[in-house]
Amino acid sequence: MGECSFWDWITDTLHLRDLPFMGAPSLMFNVRYWFGTIAVAALAWQVLTGLILLLYYQPSNAYDSTMAIIHNVPFGSILLSSHLYGAYVMILAAYVHGIDVFLRGTYKKSGGAQWVLGVLLFVLTLGVSFIGYSLTGDVLATDAVDVGKGVLTALGLQSLIPVFFGNGTQLDLFTRLLGWHIIVAAVIILLFMLHYPRVGYRVPAISRNNDLTIKPWWPRNLIFTLAVTLLTWGVILLVPSILAVPQVLGKVPILFSPYPGPSLTSPQASSIPAYPPWFFLFLYKMVDMPFGLTVNAVMGIVIPLVVLLIIPALDRGGSPHLLDRPWVTALFITGLIWVIELSVWGAVQPGIPVKPTWFAVVIIPPVLVSFGGVYAARRRWIKVKGRIARFTTRGVKFSLSKNTAVALGYSTSMIAIVAITTSFALNPISDGPYVGVMWGIALISLAASLMAYLYVEYL
Repeated sequence: MGECSFWDWITDTLHLRDLPFMGAPSLMFNVRYWFGTIAVAALAWQVLTGLILLLYYQPSNAYDSTMAIIHNVPFGSILLSSHLYGAYVMILAAYVHGIDVFLRGTYKKSGGAQWVLGVLLFVLTLGVSFIGYSLTGDVLATDAVDVGKGVLTALGLQSLIPVFFGNGTQLDLFTRLLGWHIIVAAVIILLFMLHYPRVGYRVPAISRNNDLTIKPWWPRNLIFTLAVTLLTWGVILLVPSILAVPQVLGKVPILFSPYPGPSLTSPQASSIPAYPPWFFLFLYKMVDMPFGLTVNAVMGIVIPLVVLLIIPALDRGGSPHLLDRPWVTALFITGLIWVIELSVWGAVQPGIPVKPTWFAVVIIPPVLVSFGGVYAARRRWIKVKGRIARFTTRGVKFSLSKNTAVALGYSTSMIAIVAITTSFALNPISDGPYVGVMWGIALISLAASLMAYLYVEYL
């Protein structure tokens, strides 16, 4: 027998051909199937940066310790701003992943448990982000805590206020928030382990090009996953670092600022509207509706959550096509439109009570348009689907010569080296945003290099 290669030795030693290192069909390398991986990569970044921030954050002096991290801790501004935007990326990825799962109908049958776990993960992600947002102690964090207490009271859960927000002192408040932030993050990690594709979880079984060949996980899947992870981390570093550059920071809307707002005792505090995090704009606007806080909270939180959780039980039909499940599709589209409408409304008019007339004008039309449009499309679909043997679409494939891919890989590797080298010449405190820009460029460039290597060797 011939001598095995180094990679074969690594593969055999680490059992990389064994479970749980399963392969994936080629269609899984489509970007639409990897938003779950992007969410996991963002979660990993949150854990890494969160553990470091724990070393410097002081619940007894929340706002001042947060600002000290930015101005006094080496790379502190990068840690704090990227931790914030890591949550943003994780939430956006979860939104897109959930919408894609619904559109493909993979919550049906055996995917029902995964859907429920995904909904719970999304709710917990919003919750842990809300708590983290409140830990800074700025004026917006104070408003967020007040709204949280009001929602608990409206739902008849005021007895939980001391559990989540403490006994009224600032020290107890931020100690509780920090504890809950860590606890909820740990629960998210545990649920991710259950939710993430594993043995027994079906990858999409229908390929439009009939390519169902399951290729080994090692090293093809590993390289792709690492590339997606580096790309995600690069974006998490690059975007807030650009926004934190002094020439840009003053022009960034407070909803997307990478740094906390002014403290509650600052003269500027009175001029800042009670903005929530952008991902809670729709919920804050629901609180402004004219039906009383209890009804508003039930409509904005309880009912949507229950509907999302029971969708697999309500929609048990066999066909995953959107027009073969019209009422669920129309309901889902209506909900998305409501979220977008209320978010924009909340950004434009935060904290302003809504009159019944305006409620009707904003809420009723999406119902009529969504249900009417879906059922009109369904009537057309019923007439033509019997004459269609199989729906296929080739899509647009990205094509690149091997030589061009090799050149791209080398050039992006050089960009990464230059960016990292440049960052060493910058001050880790005063030049923090510029260091973050360099690191972000480097990680994105490394991701491009890995993608080029993957393209040349395996695709």
